[in-house]
Amino acid sequence: MTDTTSSRPVVTSGTGGATIEDASEGKTQIDDIVVAKIAAAACREVGGIHDMGSTGMASTVSGALHAVTGGADQQSTRGVIVQVGEHEAIVTVNIIVDYGARIPQIAQAIRSNITDRLGTLTGLTVRAVNIEVSDVFFEPAQQVQQPQLA
Repeated sequence: MTDTTSSRPVVTSGTGGATIEDASEGKTQIDDIVVAKIAAAACREVGGIHDMGSTGMASTVSGALHAVTGGADQQSTRGVIVQVGEHEAIVTVNIIVDYGARIPQIAQAIRSNITDRLGTLTGLTVRAVNIEVSDVFFEPAQQVQQPQLA
């Protein structure tokens, strides 16, 4: 388990992700996909979100590439892009909100939850959480039965 309260430096590795270095104990590498999965899970914990959306053309191409090459689990990171640096991360999420949900409150809750989870679980400082609201979900109208004449 990583000591997230220590002041160990976090640096980018050559393969993407963060590396927590401690000369006396070795190093721990945290891949970008781990950061993305934690961010996605933290986002889904917030109420008012119907689903995670796509994050543009880059995500579509990346998702297709991962599907062909057997890469990362697309479902668990859908709608999330991360940029991991030396000590910090920038997260972009794309969401579909439920109709009636208050978008400013949802956005603040997402930022707070992602920042807390990534800080606690990885030791990274979250520099920014960018939120794209790409759609709104309306519940399908319930079938109204027509009264029948006798």
